[in-house]
Amino acid sequence: MNTRDFEAIAALDLEPVKVKLMHQESGEGWSLDQVNAVEFEYRRFLHLMKRFPNEAAAPLQDVDTFWHYHILDTMKYAADCEAVFGYFLHHFPYIGLRGEDDLAAHARVGERMKELYEDTFGEAYAQGLSAYSARVAGSAFFGTHYRCHLQPCAADTRALVAHLPQSASVREGEIVPLAVRAADVVALPATGGHA
Repeated sequence: MNTRDFEAIAALDLEPVKVKLMHQESGEGWSLDQVNAVEFEYRRFLHLMKRFPNEAAAPLQDVDTFWHYHILDTMKYAADCEAVFGYFLHHFPYIGLRGEDDLAAHARVGERMKELYEDTFGEAYAQGLSAYSARVAGSAFFGTHYRCHLQPCAADTRALVAHLPQSASVREGEIVPLAVRAADVVALPATGGHA
């Protein structure tokens, strides 16, 4: 794979796909932050498909959703595939749905995708997770709720603090989705001299 191959992926105009994904009624209602994080992983997915054309695909759930929305714009998707791959990159959405053998095959493909991702990018592949989820780094029960420190799967340097209900099952290392309603967000003033 040469530099031009990567440049073709970087040059793709995915803004129309992102706008559709953010649309509340006809898309997924994703936030700008979420769609940008998933776009990053989708471009990495395309990179892997270009670099390893004979490998089966098993992208993260959100990356697969992004791929589906890209495919929906059939003319754009066909032109983008031609620019990046020189052929139409087909999607087989049924793997894992046709019985136990198929489910086992899907697990093998997912494990292979993890190997390719980690070898290529030198970062952990959050297999089976959405790109907008987080790992519980620590938690404490406060009588009425859990206070959790979260490390987003799609970011290495950000940390979040979340308060989860008493009914939540919270264990260190567990993965939780990062999906909130704007009405549920409470911004607290910084303390201790932090800006």
